[in-house]
Order: sequence, then structure tokens, then C-alpha cells
Amino acid sequence: MLLLIDVGNTSTTYGFYREGKAFGMKHIQTYKFPSKLSNLMRNRSTIPIEAIILSSVVPRITLKIRKTLGKNKRMNPLYVLGGNLRVQIKHNYKNASKLGQDRLANIYGSLKLYRPPLLIMDFGTAVTCDFISKHGVFEGGLIIPGPEIALRALSERAALLPKVPFPKKGDSLLGKDTRQGMQAGILQGVVAMTDGLIDRFRQRFGSSIKVIATGGLAPVIFSLTRKIDVLDPFLTLRSLALAFLEHGPRLSPLDRKRESA
Repeated sequence: MLLLIDVGNTSTTYGFYREGKAFGMKHIQTYKFPSKLSNLMRNRSTIPIEAIILSSVVPRITLKIRKTLGKNKRMNPLYVLGGNLRVQIKHNYKNASKLGQDRLANIYGSLKLYRPPLLIMDFGTAVTCDFISKHGVFEGGLIIPGPEIALRALSERAALLPKVPFPKKGDSLLGKDTRQGMQAGILQGVVAMTDGLIDRFRQRFGSSIKVIATGGLAPVIFSLTRKIDVLDPFLTLRSLALAFLEHGPRLSPLDRKRESA
């Protein structure tokens, strides 16, 4: 049994992997996750976790996770992508060491799960678009402010606009009040941007590109777009499991000891 964790700036996704299947996937606000992890560790008698696989783009939360695990005398081995768990991808990126670990996981996992060329669109705090050529080479991508950031910016910079959450569903083009107008505007804008970007990638790099949508906001975007091929909201977690199965067991006892210190 593996515990898979993907720490994002706003939300954290976690779940389990056993015998080739991922299950129990959930989202939680990132700042709440260290407490949730403490509860999971206390319940290990009913959830026999053998190893913890972590991808994180929030260093302070990574530190809290280490401290939480360090308090437990029977701590499970912790494998951190980019730390003691490393994967290799073919790329033409200027500095692959600066690539976010969530993006690295998605690229690695997508090449294991799908046939390139691929465009991975991750809808989270930021919207990232990562292109993999037909030769399996990561060529680069885009980083765009996410829809929740856009809504927050509207309310913070416009004195009369309220704070509103990103809608979980809806296809209206006409907001009937200010709140609905903001939500529909951001949602329809992201959907139109998504379809437009996919068109541009396919015009530039070929019509055979398979587009994969992932991330916490992917389901609502996928329900409205006309261009996305596959909805895989837990791609990052599945990719972490694949990375561990291929590379984790090869770690030396010394590496494991250092990582758990």
C-alpha cells in the first residue's frame, strides 16, 4: 500500500495505490493537510501504508510533512520526487531542475500511460500546458494564472466586486447578477482559452496531439470544452506511483536513512 501526496499551492491531492490500482483520491486545502496526515498515520492499523510518495511545490508544507512523520517512531519510508526519488525525461527545456515537480510527474507519467504527441493541461492554482513531441521529448510549455487567482484578483482590485468561488458547474453565458457574472465570465473565459490554445498547439505541432486534462479544476473545464481528449484528474498521483515502482526500490539504505532523518 502506497500513500501518494501531491502538494499544490492551494490544494493538496492524496490517495492510495495498491496492486496496480489507485483509489481513495481526495482533495484538501493545503494548509490543512499536515493535520490530515497525522490522522492517517494514527490509523495505520486499518490502513497499512508501506511507503509515502510525495510531490510538492510548497517547501514549508514539505517541511511540516517531514516533521509530522518524524514524530512517529514507526515512520514509513518517505520518497520525495526530486529528492531521493528521481526520474529522467527527454527534454529541450533550458533548466529541467527548475521544472515544477508536479509538472515533471505529469510528463513522466503521461509517457507511461499515453502515446505521444501529448499536451498536458493541468488546471490548478496555475494552468500549465506541457507539450511532448511524437518522439517523447518534452519541448516546453506555458504557465498561466489559474481561474481562482483571476477571481481573487477581481475582488481584490475592484472595490465593489465580491469574493466568489470558482463554480463547480455551469454553462451560462449570461450572469444574472454580479456574482454570477464573475463566475460565468471566468469559467467561460478559461474554457474559450483552453479550446483556443489547443487549436494553436495543433496548428503548430500537428493535429494528432492528444490533449489530457488534469488537476482539481479539470472536471468542470472538461465538461464544457470541445477539444480535450482525456480527463485524468489524478494523473499526478498515478504518475508518482509509477515513478516509485520503477525507481523507488533501487534507492540505497543510506539514501532512505538520510531522507527519514
